[in-house]
Amino acid sequence: MEVTKIKSAEDQLNTAIDLYFKGGDEVSIHTLACAANEILDTLCKNQNLGRSAIHDGLNEIKADQKKKVLDKMNEAKNFFKHAGRDFGETITWDPGLSEYVMWDAASLYRKITKGKMTCKILIFSTIFRIRHAELWSEKSAIDDLIPKTKIELIDGDLELIYKQALKQCNDGKFGTANLLDILNNEK
Repeated sequence: MEVTKIKSAEDQLNTAIDLYFKGGDEVSIHTLACAANEILDTLCKNQNLGRSAIHDGLNEIKADQKKKVLDKMNEAKNFFKHAGRDFGETITWDPGLSEYVMWDAASLYRKITKGKMTCKILIFSTIFRIRHAELWSEKSAIDDLIPKTKIELIDGDLELIYKQALKQCNDGKFGTANLLDILNNEK
């Protein structure tokens, strides 16, 4: 089987997104999201398309503190991948971090593919934007949906919403506007 770096990152990110919406294993979600993010960050860097939000955020950190911050940011990722130094140890981590790593990887994927997205990446990105509207300084077209959908996305059945949106997307009918229809029909 022959596979490219972009395809491997796409598959890892799509699988992480699937697991996320289906309530899958948190360690697997995080490991897949981090692997995709790492590949996409390197590809974007090599093509002068910028870096990940994770990497760019380090620009604000003092030079002598960057390693400490990077080690902390990568702590869970490295713990889940390697056992050489910490065999028999445990880790306490926040699984919610995976959602942000997936968003970062999705943003990098959009850069490297010049805006093309898989259905899974599109749906995840749309829902992430609505659920975390407070993060953005500039408005987008989906911000008009936010007041009504934000509460429904927090309280709703994400797996059902995802399945319905994925079906519409695979049929070529998904757009941010009909996410509201999916949410209204879920009730």
